[in-house]
Amino acid sequence: MTYNQYTTCVKAENHSTMNQYIQVAWQTLLADGIAVLMIAAAALPWCLLLLIPITAAMGLIAYCHWWLEDRLICLGGDRAAIGLLVSVEPPGEKPFPDSLDTDYSFSMLPPPNLPSAGQATVETSTPYGELVKEQDGTKNIGLPFTGNPATDKETGITSATLHCEFEGAGVRDALLGAQIALGLSVAALIVCLGVPGPIGAIIAAILAFLAFLAELLGIGVGLNDTGSPADVNPSLGDLHTNDHNGLGADLLGVFGTWVYDAGHNNQGKGWNEIHPIKMCTRIGRWKGVWPPDTNDQETQWQKAVDDATSPTTTAQQQLAQNQWQIHPVIDGCQPETPPEPIK
Repeated sequence: MTYNQYTTCVKAENHSTMNQYIQVAWQTLLADGIAVLMIAAAALPWCLLLLIPITAAMGLIAYCHWWLEDRLICLGGDRAAIGLLVSVEPPGEKPFPDSLDTDYSFSMLPPPNLPSAGQATVETSTPYGELVKEQDGTKNIGLPFTGNPATDKETGITSATLHCEFEGAGVRDALLGAQIALGLSVAALIVCLGVPGPIGAIIAAILAFLAFLAELLGIGVGLNDTGSPADVNPSLGDLHTNDHNGLGADLLGVFGTWVYDAGHNNQGKGWNEIHPIKMCTRIGRWKGVWPPDTNDQETQWQKAVDDATSPTTTAQQQLAQNQWQIHPVIDGCQPETPPEPIK
């Protein structure tokens, strides 16, 4: 399997329920407090100007760590599902600063539900209703749950859906830039405190400017480091939602990590997702009703996922003769032939 993953989910009991902006604020104030004590001890008040790059870098680092390592809550490993594509949110359609979230997202309605199905209907359906239903782990720690209603932009019909995301590296790149910026900012502070006179001031100013550039570079690179369906399945091409007649949307099979996204809690919202998507394929197009063989497609997709992720398959993929990139005739390896026994 080829897929991108920059996030890690946490168990519900290990998730911090403190608002992410409060988390960022206290971590930033802690860093600033240490810097202020150092400046006060050295009696060099002009060095307080370096709190600006330190605050900016530390704040971004704290937010990125929350985003990548605490926002998603594990619900039960990797899961497979199929569904009708209702809406798509490519990363390029998000305004800044939301555009730093460069995941490619879509929402799909699982069978046998029809468009306009509400949350209560979808979560009691089989076999995928559990995936969109509130789980005890997140409920027990008081996290809000609204489900993920998505609207078909052509028909205006809203349905309860399962949200799915191909991960982009935008936040990861911003984190790397901020970490470099923090290192340069701390170096500037050390120079300011330890090198007397105008030389120290000039070097500190240069380092602070480089810190600012590093942060901008991380953000700039991140904005263009986007997720895409092609990361998982290059043959997918563009994903299609319904036309104005409510027909033609892709029927998709997905497989990935089942999580709760706490990134919307400050808005009083919360829902379950497949994040990141590790496998995705098109299994048909919407013709107004679910195909008669939908149950067979569910079974076939689950079997395909099971085969691809089985220990036997994984072990075979690690063999040298299966590591070719272009074609086995060009860059393949032959399995080692055991020596003939001595007669």
